[in-house]
Amino acid sequence: MKQLTTYFALLVLVFSMLQFPTASAQTAETRPLELTDIMQFREIEQRQQSENLETIAFSANPDYGDREGIVVRSQDGETFSVPRGHAPKVSQDGAFVVFMQEPTLLEREQASSREERAKLVSNAVLVNVSSGEQQSFSHASSAAFSGDGNYLLVLHVKEFSKENGSPEGQILTLVSLSSGEQQQVNNVSDYAVAEEGSRVVWVEHTKHEEAVQEETADSETANSDNESAKEEAQVEAAVVMFNTGNSQRYILDRSTELKYSKLTFAPNAEFFAFLSGEKETKLTETPQTLWLWQQGQASARPADVARDGMILSEHSAMRFSDDSQRLFIGHRPTPEEKQETDLKPKSAEDLYNLDRLLGDRRLQVWHGDDGMIQPQQRQTYSRMQRATAAAVFYPAAGNMVALSNEPLESISLNDHPFAALAWNSEPYQREVTWNGFHHDLYWVDLATGERKLVAEKLRSSERGSLSPNGRYVVFVQDNVLKRFDSESGRSQVVGTNANVSWVDEENDVPAEPRSYGVAGWAADSSAFWVYDRFDIWQIDNNGNAVNLTQVGRESDRQFRVVFTDDHNVINAEEPVLLRAYHERLKTSGFYHFEVAEGELTELIEGEKTYSFLAHSEDKQQVLFTEQDFRQFPDLMIADRDFSAPKQLTNVNPQQSEFVWGNAELVEWESTRGEPLQGVLIKPDNYDANKRYPVMVYFYEKFSQRLYQWNQMKVNHRPNFPYFLGQDYVVFLPDVHFRHGAPGPSATESLVPAMEKIIEMGVADPDAIGLHGHSWSGYQAAFLVAETDIFAAVVSGAPVSNMTSAYSGIRWGSGLARQFQYETGQSRIGDSMYDNLEPYLKNSPVFVADKINTPMLIQFGDKDEAVPWEQGIEYYLALRRLDKPVVMLQYEGEPHHLQRYANKIDYTLKMLEFFDYYLKGEEAPEWWVEGLEYQHYE
Repeated sequence: MKQLTTYFALLVLVFSMLQFPTASAQTAETRPLELTDIMQFREIEQRQQSENLETIAFSANPDYGDREGIVVRSQDGETFSVPRGHAPKVSQDGAFVVFMQEPTLLEREQASSREERAKLVSNAVLVNVSSGEQQSFSHASSAAFSGDGNYLLVLHVKEFSKENGSPEGQILTLVSLSSGEQQQVNNVSDYAVAEEGSRVVWVEHTKHEEAVQEETADSETANSDNESAKEEAQVEAAVVMFNTGNSQRYILDRSTELKYSKLTFAPNAEFFAFLSGEKETKLTETPQTLWLWQQGQASARPADVARDGMILSEHSAMRFSDDSQRLFIGHRPTPEEKQETDLKPKSAEDLYNLDRLLGDRRLQVWHGDDGMIQPQQRQTYSRMQRATAAAVFYPAAGNMVALSNEPLESISLNDHPFAALAWNSEPYQREVTWNGFHHDLYWVDLATGERKLVAEKLRSSERGSLSPNGRYVVFVQDNVLKRFDSESGRSQVVGTNANVSWVDEENDVPAEPRSYGVAGWAADSSAFWVYDRFDIWQIDNNGNAVNLTQVGRESDRQFRVVFTDDHNVINAEEPVLLRAYHERLKTSGFYHFEVAEGELTELIEGEKTYSFLAHSEDKQQVLFTEQDFRQFPDLMIADRDFSAPKQLTNVNPQQSEFVWGNAELVEWESTRGEPLQGVLIKPDNYDANKRYPVMVYFYEKFSQRLYQWNQMKVNHRPNFPYFLGQDYVVFLPDVHFRHGAPGPSATESLVPAMEKIIEMGVADPDAIGLHGHSWSGYQAAFLVAETDIFAAVVSGAPVSNMTSAYSGIRWGSGLARQFQYETGQSRIGDSMYDNLEPYLKNSPVFVADKINTPMLIQFGDKDEAVPWEQGIEYYLALRRLDKPVVMLQYEGEPHHLQRYANKIDYTLKMLEFFDYYLKGEEAPEWWVEGLEYQHYE
């Protein structure tokens, strides 16, 4: 083994209140960020690329403003822009890109009603990657390329279609990319394109007397058969297959009684499947029929997928495997008939009919033995009504195999040809309330439906890894690595000679630690690769472990496989690309690992965060990003060994106009002697002879953000460059937690961290502010009872009383909060009934008399994670004790603010609060006088 040798568019609204004085650290060339500047920074989203990486398309999205669709030719760096473009799609050969184009932000903001918004026009914009020429198609709702890349299909919105001669559906426009010729199909409700080849399918609706004709149909017979229906002018739906290569069209099925859905091509386009169900039904769910078309057939045929006591569901997954040999579908229990909902009395006597009167009750029964408590049942109701029991249909043979009888069971509908994994959490539903999520793991034979129990009561994150031949399943149970053999039905402990932990060595929550995971398999299933904290190990069929990377632990580097081939196979015939991350220094990079030689070669590594995005089909080029605090993660391309890297984008060129900063790593020890790290960010033109006000932002671990770009958004978090421009230093410290003492743990970690930056001469000891939200909002609310080191504290959405929060509800998921304390983030470890003391000792409201620090509390009164009453308890405690406190209640807001005006308001108030206490500026009126009740329409 070789030793390592080297280590956005113009803003619609400008707020005059957003102007701030120039910071003393400002240089002649740069200025402090204003909120309107932050709004215009953009992120790369919805990225798509051709298989050869020669064409790359994405949407550059600002926090507030008009986004921009961008096409990049990677070979010469040429770029093309589509104003307000999003949701790009790239043609098969990379020669064309199509974007959807939304209305301007100004138009969207001016449309105050649903009716006005519905009138706004969205377009599809086609870009010729060679010439940059653009063609717009108005009133578009979606667009797609044919699999051969020769045609563009644009579906137009209903109202526009109706106004332009398509009364029974939408207009579908087919555009030849070579000639530019267009064909229009009216009255379409849905369409699908094959991934490969020239076939497209749509559902076309016509009045019966205008019924769709296929080329080979006998028109006289068709007219004769349809004569009787003309009087009623029924609407007929037809599933039409069209070949863009030869312009042939076939009617796969047609009916006046059926509704067609789930149009699904196999990846190789040799099979096509869809569902049909009656338009009208007395049942609560419409039973479906599966139709299958196979290459060479003139029409589709119904498939036999019947199951006793079940119907084929309209919510069926309908997904082909990548090799096109299997179609996954889903069934649900046979539905009941719809119940009469008219409760009006039919007579005077009926007024006193108890059954009629009771029919209007609104009752939920909370039973102690319920698997899920009522709020969870409510939040999962829609999902449960759509959940299906999985089955697989083999189109070539025409047979179906049931894989599960339980609609709520999860099953891996993947591309593995032989077996699947299933996870059943139903036996542990009730104890989720206090014990978190667990499931039983099953191995399922795709050919027969036979299943075998692999393991019981695994942590929900432990999903298992299936070998390429389908025989083995690798998983971790009770911190032990095991391999299940489906032939024998038994599990064997493996890797015992490694003398390392396969689970999180640093786990600090009172629950079984997560495993580091399986990297992949040998193609013949004779071995698999698995991670410890640092290195990658290979374990053979005898259970023996060999350390492949060897030097990870000794060099403090974590090595991880970047990508695998189909069925999680690691191709040992070529260098395996690994990502490296240095735990202490936070540097990262990429390495090649030569399996046969056992050699590890550095490709690129440094004081950056590197992220792999994609490789070309021949794996000779890689698309990636590099970033640090100053560097936005623009797209870059390089050869497979990361030589000759080239930057392809410059999404935020305006950054150079603003005061930014430099991030450095700081190390210290907690009061209990645990080593800790944090990120200290100093503004440009930092003056080492001056002490600065410091804004401290934390959660659990943030030191890994040393070489990460700060997301430029206005939200509930403080924006770091924004504070730097106001002449603050920003500090992101880590926290080490111990069981039963989450509150004191924060104090033990943060107080010496503050002492460290004071000792370094950075922090003004009288001007340190703290901001925390949610979990760190709780910590902030608690630690001020144990220290006065902070001059002012912002606590967003905190838990303040663990005894009341313990049995509160997370309304977003419907889950009770008990498990968070017994096994999760709150880290108490015992139930409140077994050990009440830590719930009392760690609750801010019970130590509020010791708080001297000015507190700004923020809560949305529709918080779906932390009951907002927790904020009220904390506010009332501080108010009763005459402590300086203000609570900002944002009406109708969840855990993270969503209304943009509220995000702006909170950001402004946060800065005003810190400026007052940390910089001695004038106290904001809302802090001094408050604000009387405001009534909002």
